[in-house]
Amino acid sequence: AVVSTQSGHYGREDDKAVNCTITTGENCFRARSDYAGNDEALKSGGCGTCAEKKLNTAECQDCKGNLCNVVDKKTTYQCYQGDEKADCTSNTEENCFRARTNYTGNEDKLTEGGCGTCTEANFNTSICEDCKGDLCNGADNKTTYQCYQDDKAVNCTSTTGENCFRARSDYAGNDEALKSGGCGTCAEKKLNTAECQDCK
Repeated sequence: AVVSTQSGHYGREDDKAVNCTITTGENCFRARSDYAGNDEALKSGGCGTCAEKKLNTAECQDCKGNLCNVVDKKTTYQCYQGDEKADCTSNTEENCFRARTNYTGNEDKLTEGGCGTCTEANFNTSICEDCKGDLCNGADNKTTYQCYQDDKAVNCTSTTGENCFRARSDYAGNDEALKSGGCGTCAEKKLNTAECQDCK
């Protein structure tokens, strides 16, 4: 829960509105919707941020605004989990996650996708991508486009945008993958942004 003494905002704690005084913004915290632990301070919610309260962000989430951590402030939406539509709740944003198009592993939770962000699901963003909006992580939400790779146009697919990468004009190294260019971003390909640049 959060409130500035100047604006008179309130935060929720144990289902009661409490006055909060803070100089850094109207920040409140609450337990994530899937939290099943018994930390009473976390379950109660209150004024300030998870970090300020030294609470684990895998279990705790922040929000901004008067009484933003009240249960009825949650947004209900859906994400694809495999071929099924899973019900999701959030009091921040409608986030879904899915495996990146170049992922070749066999982690079921990642290949199926689901509610929340890659970070919340404990997946590295090099193999996982987020999207915002109801059912945004379905296969039909992929964008098909082209990038140049070795001076030839190649087909690319993505759910996050039409991103290509290439070597910077002053690159003098011998990394063939970088010199070839291709689909995706420098970060996705784990290429040094001092030598690599993205374009859309």
